[in-house]
Amino acid sequence: MQRTLSTAVVGFLLSLAAVLPAIGQDVSSSPGSLSFANTYVGKVTGSKVLTITNIQKSGAAIINTVGFSCAGYGISSGVAPTSLAKPGDITHYSIFFQPLAAQSYDCNFVITMSDSTVVNVPLTGTGLAPQTTVSLSGTSLSFPNQAVGSTSVAQTFTITNTGNASINLNTITISPADFTTNAITLPYSIAKGGSLTVSVYYSPSRITSETGNIDLTYNEIPDNGVSISGNGVAAKSLAIATNATLPQATASAAYEATLTTSSGTGPFTWSMASGTTLPSGLTLSSAGVISGTLASSVQAGTYTFSIQVKGSKPNTVKKTFTLGVYANMGDSCNNLSWDVAGTSTPIQALTDLGTGTYEGEEGGLYPDGANVYPSAQYAYGLSLAQSIGPLSSTGQPDPTGKYVLLALGESTAQNEFNRFLPIANSDPEKNPNLVIVNGAQGGATPNEFVSSSSYYWSTILNNYLPQNGVTPDQVVAVWIEDTDSIKTGTFPTDMTTMQAEYETLAQDVLTNFPNVKLMYWSSRVYGGFSNGLVDPDDPEPYAFEAGYAVKNAIGDQLNGNANLCDGYNGCSPILAPWMAWGPYYWANGMLGRADGLEWDCEDFSADGTHPSSTFGQLKVSTQLLQFLKTDETATPWYLAPGAANIRKH
Repeated sequence: MQRTLSTAVVGFLLSLAAVLPAIGQDVSSSPGSLSFANTYVGKVTGSKVLTITNIQKSGAAIINTVGFSCAGYGISSGVAPTSLAKPGDITHYSIFFQPLAAQSYDCNFVITMSDSTVVNVPLTGTGLAPQTTVSLSGTSLSFPNQAVGSTSVAQTFTITNTGNASINLNTITISPADFTTNAITLPYSIAKGGSLTVSVYYSPSRITSETGNIDLTYNEIPDNGVSISGNGVAAKSLAIATNATLPQATASAAYEATLTTSSGTGPFTWSMASGTTLPSGLTLSSAGVISGTLASSVQAGTYTFSIQVKGSKPNTVKKTFTLGVYANMGDSCNNLSWDVAGTSTPIQALTDLGTGTYEGEEGGLYPDGANVYPSAQYAYGLSLAQSIGPLSSTGQPDPTGKYVLLALGESTAQNEFNRFLPIANSDPEKNPNLVIVNGAQGGATPNEFVSSSSYYWSTILNNYLPQNGVTPDQVVAVWIEDTDSIKTGTFPTDMTTMQAEYETLAQDVLTNFPNVKLMYWSSRVYGGFSNGLVDPDDPEPYAFEAGYAVKNAIGDQLNGNANLCDGYNGCSPILAPWMAWGPYYWANGMLGRADGLEWDCEDFSADGTHPSSTFGQLKVSTQLLQFLKTDETATPWYLAPGAANIRKH
């Protein structure tokens, strides 16, 4: 009886400990423990948040380090070291569970304070062994020379269940948007020994080469996928080029979309096909512009209608379109585009501006209004790319080692890159030695990164890299999208400080990652949907102007500034990686830009700043994937041997 009572008391105390906040001398954690659902090996859970509070009677509580007492857990946000300056101050850590084996993971989130006290927050989770596996009949589909506005014949791949139980195919994500699959009701259960054949179609909306990936997710096993590519060519006769799925519309908000043709002889006259109408509030002009404000009676849903265009020759072509209408989340959705200050002239993307000017500054991504890198320095970047190979944990060449592409930036980049990661990791063309790490963090603006001792660097070095099984010495390439949330100022001086921060940040990259070779920069997406909201981040025109901070920082390296020496032409000492543009994301809202990229209100969360998980993040991911799979300075290390989709940057 005494032994039984003792066991009961112990059990009660353990259960009590699970619900009380974890308490150390300086801080408490709420909740006091985290429990994660059973998770299959290789899968990852959503994050759960711990709130850490300074519970001292007075003074600061300083967190030196955070970590885990076992593998299988990771931090998705939160920094260390960090100071909680006064009693009641809080910070947050987001924790995820990713089991490495079929076992229990009863561990601690370990917080070490500056006075050496330790707070242990219990974590529990169980890894499950999947009962199923799948094989794909093909991992690469190529659609050569498809006429713009037409749809290819189907190419197929087959998913076969080779495991011991049924498996659910949960989602199919295909990018870019010119590729589609046949309609499949998801989730789709594939029985043991069964299979599912998926048809893929290519309908190019412009003359270009495209590459992407189909990401397949399952209930028990990690994602896998199929690489896709296509080549759009001019139509032989008049065709409607615009994708059959139009940009999204927002309930009770303004809308604009311009339809385009391929081939044929103008002038062209657009009209609604007989017996079909647009949602109430929208009209179609004879020039092919759908515009207006959706009537309040138009409910969220998908609308289908047909539009025709007639050329100067007596031929008319027709196409059926779908328009998705979504709920209004409170963004400034009527800011469909943005004008140069004090004018009625729409801002042009840097890529469209060329040798033209914005407020006296020349356009283009590179000097002289060009969108391509100067050839000699480009050749040097290419040689650096070709020198990249697997490295040991100490940074020495090792054919069985790894190398890292690291993302840097603030919360927008963090969200975008989290969407990119599963798509990239499911791509069969990605080099198996390449590890992709999301080092972007909420609040990690350039002015926070400029110190090499910043806690944002510390969190990357001490948490993000180790939890991915890699070291700072294995980082060879960096992608960055980062701004200071500029809200006021006069161009170009409003960007001068951030440009200087970018240049210092590039030096810090080399300091923290001594084997880094290449640094790719992207600037902000359209910010107009945040204008007019309370305390917007990077509204227009500052989101657009941020591109000049990137352009001019890269320009300083091209001009041979000593602070950005990358070794080109024998300069010494080397202080920064070779710098170039990655994907350039800015387009003028729904007015868009010449290559067809546009941003609509549904591409953003309610703040009009952060790209939405449903649409906007995928747009960013698609362009980043296209860049890494086609740019000549990326393909030598990004693609697996034998995969060659190359274009010149």
